[in-house]
Amino acid sequence: MILLFSGGVDSFIAYHYLKQPPTIYFDINSRYSETERFIVNKLIPRTTIEKCIDLQSRESLDFNIPFRNLYLAMLAAKYSDEIIIVGIKGDNVSDKTPGIFFEFSRLLSKMENREIKVSSPFWHHTKEDIVEWYLSQGLPTGPLMSTVSCYSGYSFYCGQCASCYRKWVAFRNNGIELDFYSQQLVDIYLIKAKAGYYIEERNRSIIKATEDYLCRH
Repeated sequence: MILLFSGGVDSFIAYHYLKQPPTIYFDINSRYSETERFIVNKLIPRTTIEKCIDLQSRESLDFNIPFRNLYLAMLAAKYSDEIIIVGIKGDNVSDKTPGIFFEFSRLLSKMENREIKVSSPFWHHTKEDIVEWYLSQGLPTGPLMSTVSCYSGYSFYCGQCASCYRKWVAFRNNGIELDFYSQQLVDIYLIKAKAGYYIEERNRSIIKATEDYLCRH
């Protein structure tokens, strides 16, 4: 087994959930790679760091890299037949779904002439769920708070982007206070959640965290 560790909340919790398997980080030379690499070294120093592919030219203005997880799965096949790329319930990314991971597995197995499995342990769990699990194990909050959630390229947590908002919601609903600075974003997500824009669990999480925050401010 090899766990692709990005320094983020989800893969950090998966590291503990899976009993600390070998980890690898692929530096793809994105705008946020330097921050991720710093946090990866800080949280799991024994992580293998490999810089074998440069996807900077494919990165869009909103930090999206098409087929990113397919590239990573192909690279990880060198290290193990069982590849963990962490996705969670409620993810809305075209190359990170149970169905797509099944297709990754089928394609790589056929190309390599050996059985390769690409999976995530958290398809049935939201970010709030996995943070709750982590805390229930008595694991320290300090490292968890140091995980990367931001694609700004200069901070592991800017507290004002959509990615940081997801971290803020999951942490707040588990009793961990983080600052969040974009009232506009808070309002937008609350409107969407009340309209049922996301899956039921995510709508409920957003409403709970946001209404609690608004009551206190």
